[in-house]
Amino acid sequence: MLDIYIYENEQLLEKLENLMLIGEREKSLSAPQIDEVFRIMHTIKGSSSMMSFDNLFHLTHSAEDLFSQIRDGGGRCDDWSEVFDIVLSTIDFIKTELVKIQSGQACDGDPAALIGRMESLVHAPQQETQTEKTSGEQPEAGSVPPAAEAVPAHCPIYKIKVKFEPDCKMEHIRALGIAASLGPLCPGISHVPENLDGEEACAEIVEKGFLLYVQTFENPDKLKRLLETTLFVQNFSVIPLEADNEELPESMREAKETKSAGENKAAAAASPAESGAKQNFISVNVNKLDSLMDLVGELVTTEAMVTRNPDLAGLHLSNFEAAVRQLRSLTSELQSIVMSVRMLPVSTVFHKMQRIARDTSKKIGKDVNLVLVGEETEVDKNIIDSLSDPLMHLIRNSIDHGIEDAGERAAAGKPGQGQVTLEAKNIGEDVIILVSDDGQGLDRDKILKKAKEKGLLFRPEGELTDKEIFNFIFLPGFSTKDSVSGISGRGVGMDVVRKSIEKLGGSVSVDSEIGKGTTISIRIPLTLAIIDGMHLSVGETDYIVPLISIREFFVPDMKNVFLDTEGNEMILVRGECYSILRLYEFFHIQSDVRELTDGILVMIESERKTFCILVDHIIGEQQVVVKPLPEYVQKTAKNLNGISGCTILGDGRISLILNVNNLTAVN
Repeated sequence: MLDIYIYENEQLLEKLENLMLIGEREKSLSAPQIDEVFRIMHTIKGSSSMMSFDNLFHLTHSAEDLFSQIRDGGGRCDDWSEVFDIVLSTIDFIKTELVKIQSGQACDGDPAALIGRMESLVHAPQQETQTEKTSGEQPEAGSVPPAAEAVPAHCPIYKIKVKFEPDCKMEHIRALGIAASLGPLCPGISHVPENLDGEEACAEIVEKGFLLYVQTFENPDKLKRLLETTLFVQNFSVIPLEADNEELPESMREAKETKSAGENKAAAAASPAESGAKQNFISVNVNKLDSLMDLVGELVTTEAMVTRNPDLAGLHLSNFEAAVRQLRSLTSELQSIVMSVRMLPVSTVFHKMQRIARDTSKKIGKDVNLVLVGEETEVDKNIIDSLSDPLMHLIRNSIDHGIEDAGERAAAGKPGQGQVTLEAKNIGEDVIILVSDDGQGLDRDKILKKAKEKGLLFRPEGELTDKEIFNFIFLPGFSTKDSVSGISGRGVGMDVVRKSIEKLGGSVSVDSEIGKGTTISIRIPLTLAIIDGMHLSVGETDYIVPLISIREFFVPDMKNVFLDTEGNEMILVRGECYSILRLYEFFHIQSDVRELTDGILVMIESERKTFCILVDHIIGEQQVVVKPLPEYVQKTAKNLNGISGCTILGDGRISLILNVNNLTAVN
């Protein structure tokens, strides 16, 4: 139950935070937005009271009172800025309490200061009115406001029946949330079971469904839309009832029997034939998806073991080969479906950056607007989970390092408001994420000077490209900032960004123009689970290289091979020079192939550079399941540089998967 409570409230808080950030940009909230904030606060209040988290109950109740007053005042507010700040602080408070709950600690934070700030926004005359409306007493935990006494006799009545998804758990709390959500729309509301506290209510709801009888002048489509967006609702119906229907509670049956033409029109709009049916979505524990992905991976491996079995060598089995083709097609389709289930839009992490940008710019006194582009771009959930910290570092750095102060921007003829753009797009099998700003750009000479002071130059400075110089900012402890702030300047962060992205099998690079701005480019794979690779061998060791990283392979002509000024082996290919990395030397393994002409050069392309690796044989393309290196290997292996994981080949042998970005770094 706790897991579900935490999950659902996290979703609500994310939605609430987005509403606050939009409202802060627009300087106010619209009437529908105010209703939505009220609904969210009401829902969190209801579930918190059922879970006996009194501090969260009282805090959200105060927030609910505040927005009830704003709504009753026609959406007017004397100090929207303070409202947004209070609600964002409230969100932070609730998130902190949820983390404590999740880790088994007591939910004991004191919200008194926040409640006091909310109460100070409510003017005395309005406070009295609001108190009359919400009743003079604190609502009883777990209760839903009773139907209003003064409901007009001609108010349309609807019967709503809700069926929850099987095994969704906490049905009584979900029922309470629905009643609370409908409350602001319906002056009269009653439900069965009446008491939503305890397991008996759960059992009744599971057996009979959750029934609500509501009186409202709202269009029934609005009620349907609310139910359609409610988590764990399998299906529902909205049916108009006559005021004398015996199903109704007595208080509702006392309404007039005759309805106005307008009411009949509203009733017709909600005919039984149009009863709402929620889209076929269900919530699934992510651990089940991970297990399903693991099983698909095992299936891919088993398929390779069957189709590449050495016992089949030399046999011509036409029926078997036809069955193999069918199996391969089904496996591929199954893999594609499971992969699509795990894909999430980057908006889930992009929207969090709005808050980071807002808080950072406010803290250092800069006017900065964060623009989001390509939020619908999808990547694997495991990658999404790992993107938050790197993007947070980059957004903060762009605002603190990149965007100039207001005076500097004015002197440079730039708008007073700086702009940071966070963009995502698909390129082939990869996703590109760009963090760009319209600030001062990187100072090439300053970076070069700092690199020289730290002894980081790996060749004469005249031979270094701008991109190579800019890449120094990703080294540990490297910072050109003269002073340390609470945001940046300590030389930490950018190296963490690179390590985090490379851990995902991706790469990061930087491009900048002085006076115009900087762009950080992140390239990551769509998924970490299964990749298309090229199977190579060096000596008795097998390697897999991601297919997307291979430009070409060829047998070299020795007349094009030479040594550079530092003794590094190079090869000239179509007028371009590329370095050569002999894998047997790098990994210290035995190989009979010592001469370049006896082996094969594979040209590898990464974000940093293009180079060649020497291998003994090219065995062929193969789809492989990426597995982490066993712990004992990580502890005992002498050189894991350039290795990102391992996989099981069709014949049962283990193959190492090369990390081309790490190989680029050491080359």
